[in-house]
Amino acid sequence: MLDLLMSFAKVLAAMSPWLVVGFFAAGVIAVWIPRSWVNRVMGGSSGFSGILRAVLVGVPLPICSCGVLPIATGLRRNGAGKGATAAFLISTPQTGIDSILATYALMGPVFAIARPLAAALTGLVGGAVVSAVGGDDASSAVADDAPSASRGLKAILWQAYRRLLGSVVKPLSIGLAVSALVTVLVPDGFFAEAFGGRDWLAMPVMALVGFPMYVCSTASIPIAASLIMKGVSPGAAFVFLMVGPAINAMSVTTAASLIGRKAAAAYVATIIAGAMLCGCVVNFIIDASSAVGAACCASHGLTALHWTCAAFLAVMMVYNLIRPVGMSKCAKHPTSRQK
Repeated sequence: MLDLLMSFAKVLAAMSPWLVVGFFAAGVIAVWIPRSWVNRVMGGSSGFSGILRAVLVGVPLPICSCGVLPIATGLRRNGAGKGATAAFLISTPQTGIDSILATYALMGPVFAIARPLAAALTGLVGGAVVSAVGGDDASSAVADDAPSASRGLKAILWQAYRRLLGSVVKPLSIGLAVSALVTVLVPDGFFAEAFGGRDWLAMPVMALVGFPMYVCSTASIPIAASLIMKGVSPGAAFVFLMVGPAINAMSVTTAASLIGRKAAAAYVATIIAGAMLCGCVVNFIIDASSAVGAACCASHGLTALHWTCAAFLAVMMVYNLIRPVGMSKCAKHPTSRQK
């Protein structure tokens, strides 16, 4: 039990300085970029320009796979085409400013760069495929809510460490717990022996593991890092990093209702095929030994700053678990209509 707690604490500490900075940056985005702005930019958009705008807006936004669904629904109702809607659904949950920084902290620069690039590319391709399969039927955008007048530090901190952290605190806690369990209970080299270097088998397995598992882009990081340390190839772990946050039962059914079943099938196929292709590229760029080294080094050399940030995050995570931000409270908060 002590080993599990120590593993949990070390992974949280390794990520925590970047998570603190990342959530703060996400809070700034949440306060200064309201949903009305997103709707104005993308509402009524179709064709490749609409798909491109959806990707450029979606990649940096710190929104998980469930949080993206109501926004995508609003975009569709405001006139965004099927291609742009699909591109937003694909690119947004895979990454965000907070998860990019946390990926760098725990898995190194190659993964940190590859994640937003993969999200952007699959979003562009997926949007184009959906547009070709399902057609594009954008209409004029309608007016949306006005941005909040409250944009000070208090609003940013509330968005960062209450609303945004609170929205992912459960999957993040589960992700850290799964990482600790894998690290402590799975023997070193287990997956290397199980797959025997057969990535043609390991990658589909990681996709199947990620598909039904609701895990946000930040929570997927410690799980992927622990899988690499136990013998999963960097490319197979990258497949999990892409598929886990991008696809779950709720996102698939919502996509089917917004863009149609054929287009939703193309949306899922694009994510899985794109994850496999990107996994192969990651394997070509980075070898397993350096990936394991990055994951291992992240949990060593922890400084007082790491532990201070970890303590702050732990307190906020516990607080958010005990006192979750409900819809009624969000509705009363001055920045609640944003994002």
